[in-house]
Amino acid sequence: MEVQMEDNNFKKTEYTLYNYKSLDTKIKNIDIDIDNLENDITVNAISYEERSSPTNAFSSVVENEVIKREEKTADKIQALKYKRKYNLNLKTKIDGALEQLTSDEFKLVELRYFSKDKKTWIEIGLTLGFDKDYCTKLRNKIIERLSDLIYP
Repeated sequence: MEVQMEDNNFKKTEYTLYNYKSLDTKIKNIDIDIDNLENDITVNAISYEERSSPTNAFSSVVENEVIKREEKTADKIQALKYKRKYNLNLKTKIDGALEQLTSDEFKLVELRYFSKDKKTWIEIGLTLGFDKDYCTKLRNKIIERLSDLIYP
């Protein structure tokens, strides 16, 4: 069971590193979505000041629909804010974990996970001055360390 958890964290950490460069874009897009929802004029255009009826009950189908839509919008905004916070925290954790690496280890991560064209182990080895077997062993060590730091 322990080996399976470690393997799962290994894969999760690698996936996180492969997607690290897109985190800033994700966060910016979430900000745009939140802003769009908060400034949606179709929701804000109706005033609720005059609600008069003998029983003070809502009888307008339109009013009820607008209130439902406002509640759904508020829920969407809350979910987006949670997503944003999660992604910001994840980026902070990754940045902190990457600071713990040596320059060779960071260069390996950069070449393997952050470059647009995924480099082979032979290419990485040539760049770093190591053979491919040493690079894969080093990667395993790096991912284990990063996994412990990012997903304690």
